Amino acid sequence: MGLPHFNCSRPILDSATSVHQLHPSQIDVIAALGDSVTVAQAAKSSSIFEILEQYPGISFVTGDDVTLNEQSTLINMFQKFSPRVKGGSSDRIRKFYDFNFAVPGSFSYELPDQAKKLVKTLKRRLGTDNSKKWKLVNIFIGHNDLCQFCNNETLHGPETFGNAIRSTLSIIQSDIPNVFVNIMPPINVQIHSQAHQVSPFCELSHKKTCPCIFELDKKDYKKIKEKFDEQLREITNEFNEKNNDSNDFAVVIAPAMDLKSIPLLDNKPNVGLLALDCFHLSPIAHDVAAKQIWKGLFEPIQSKTITNQTSVGFDRFVCPPTECSFLRTSKNSVDCEPPKNFRFLPILPESSTVGMNMPSFLVPAFFLMGSVLILLFVRASFRRPSSEFSDERQYLLLPMRRADLNDNIF
Repeated sequence: MGLPHFNCSRPILDSATSVHQLHPSQIDVIAALGDSVTVAQAAKSSSIFEILEQYPGISFVTGDDVTLNEQSTLINMFQKFSPRVKGGSSDRIRKFYDFNFAVPGSFSYELPDQAKKLVKTLKRRLGTDNSKKWKLVNIFIGHNDLCQFCNNETLHGPETFGNAIRSTLSIIQSDIPNVFVNIMPPINVQIHSQAHQVSPFCELSHKKTCPCIFELDKKDYKKIKEKFDEQLREITNEFNEKNNDSNDFAVVIAPAMDLKSIPLLDNKPNVGLLALDCFHLSPIAHDVAAKQIWKGLFEPIQSKTITNQTSVGFDRFVCPPTECSFLRTSKNSVDCEPPKNFRFLPILPESSTVGMNMPSFLVPAFFLMGSVLILLFVRASFRRPSSEFSDERQYLLLPMRRADLNDNIF
C-alpha cells in the first residue's frame, strides 16, 4: 500500500486563472460529498461490533491520518504538490478544515443538502479567501439507491438520482467559486454477491445491507446501472456545455472504480478489498481507489480508464504528464496547451516532510531550545491565576470525539 516513490517535479505557480489550466499544485481545498463509502465506514473494523464505525482518516478522498508512504489518499497525494491543501479528515477529531460532508446511509436525493452544508462551511472557514481558493469536490453516491431500488423504483430510481446530481451541481456552480467537480459513478452493487462463494457471512450481511441483490439478477442490475450512468453523462455534458465559456467551473466523470466484478485473487473474488461487512471498502481498496482516481485526473475525458481487474494498484507515483499536466476537463481534453514558463522546486527526498529540511548539526540545538521554552511556559502557567482560564476555555482544551465536534462546529 501507499506510494513511497515520489519523484515528480513540483512547479512554482501563481494561482490558476482558469479551471482548464489547473495544476495539482494550485489546488487549495479537497472536499467530498457522498455516502458511507466516502467516510470509510467499517474500513478498519476487526469485529462485527465495529462495522458501523467511520474511519474518515483513511478515506480515499480526504484521509489525513496516513502518510503517502502508508496509504494513498487523494489529499496526501495533492499534498506532495500543494503542502498547505485543506480538507483533511481524521478518525480522532473533526478538524477545523475537514470538508468531507459525506453521510453514511445517504440516498442520492439527500445529496443537495450535503452541498448546501459544504457551501456554508467553506464561506465560514475560508472567509474572504473563499473567492480565491481553488477546490476539488469529489462526489460518490448512489449505492444505497441501488441496494433499495426494488423496494421503491421511483424514490431510488435513475430519474431521482439524476435530479439530485443536477440540483447538487447547480448549488456548487452558483455558490462555490473556482471549483473542479469529480463525479464517480456508483459501483454496481450486484458484484458484491460474488463474495458469497467465499464467505457465508457475506451473504448474511448483504441480506441486511443490500437486500435487492437477492431480488434482482445480474441482467436487471446491468440495465438499472446503465440508466444511472446515462443520467450522469447527460447531466455532466449539460453543465459543461452551459459553462463552456466559464473559467471557474468544470465537472468530469471519474469511472476508475466502475468495476464489472470484484478483482480476483487465486481465481476467487479478492474479499481483502472489502471491509469486514463485505460491503464497504477495506484500507487496501481505499488505497487503490485513490491511486486510480489520481491517475484518471490526467486522462482525457473521452479515454479515461477503469481499474484493471487483475492489477488493481501500482507502486510508483503517477506524475502529471509533461504534455498536459493540468486536471483534464472537457475543454483541455480536446486542446491542451503544455504549461509555459514553469519554474520547478527540487524533488523532495522520499522520507522528507515540509519544514524538515535542515542541516543535521542544527537538530540538537533546536531540540535544546524547544525544551527550554517548554519549561519556561510550564513554569509561567503554574504562576498564572486560575481565574484567567474560564470554564469555556477549559472545555475547548479537552479532547473531543468526532461526534462532539460535529455538534459544536457544524
